[in-house]
Formats: sequence, C-alpha cells, structure tokens
Amino acid sequence: MSLKSKRSSKPVYRSGLEKKFAQLMPKGRFLYEPYDIPYVTHRKYKPDFVDKKTGDVIETKGFFRAGDTQKYTAIRDMIAPTKLVFVLSDPNKKVRKGSKITMGQWCAKEGFDFYTLDEYADHVIDNG
Repeated sequence: MSLKSKRSSKPVYRSGLEKKFAQLMPKGRFLYEPYDIPYVTHRKYKPDFVDKKTGDVIETKGFFRAGDTQKYTAIRDMIAPTKLVFVLSDPNKKVRKGSKITMGQWCAKEGFDFYTLDEYADHVIDNG
C-alpha cells in the first residue's frame, strides 16, 4: 500500500533513498508498498512464579513497561489453558503515564485474574 498525494496518483515516498530507487529502476517493473507482510518476533518469557499445585503462571507487577500489555496477551494465548495471573502492587495505578485505564481495569478487560499481594495470599490459603 503506498501513500498517495491528494493532487496526483504518484506515490509519496517515505525516504529519499526510496525515491531515488524508484527513479533509477526500470519504469513499471517494481510495485511500491503493494501489500503488508505479517511477521512474528520470537521471544522468551520467564515467569516470576509458577504455582506447583495449579500450574498457574504468576506475574508480579508494580508497573507495565511499554509493550508489556501486548506481551502478556500474547503469552496468555500461547499458554492457554494455563492461566496467567497478575499480583499487582496497586491495581488502581494507571497502565502508563497519561492512560485513562488502570492496571486492574486492563486485567479485567483482558480476562486476567488479578490480586493484590494480600488478596493473593488469602486466595492461596483459602484454596489450600
């Protein structure tokens, strides 16, 4: 997909090198940004804790770094049906600076179980 100028059907190149390439190559031979190619970056995740009894993956969080929300939803999808559970230092803290949503609201919206440390300790004790 190429960016089009409002005045003409000529592509608007994103860099000077792209423009020079288009000018030097045989006319009509190359398509400029004709489609998107999806890709996946393979990474490794080391959980903070794993509950030996339930198999749940426990992630303790004081704050989310940039990209964390996408990372955790991808991990959740990869490890299903194993649960990824958050123990949050403050569920009312904003996901990131300037955000309207809190960490607890994000967890609830995405279907994650989440607790404060004291709540999780009670949960473990209550459920053996």
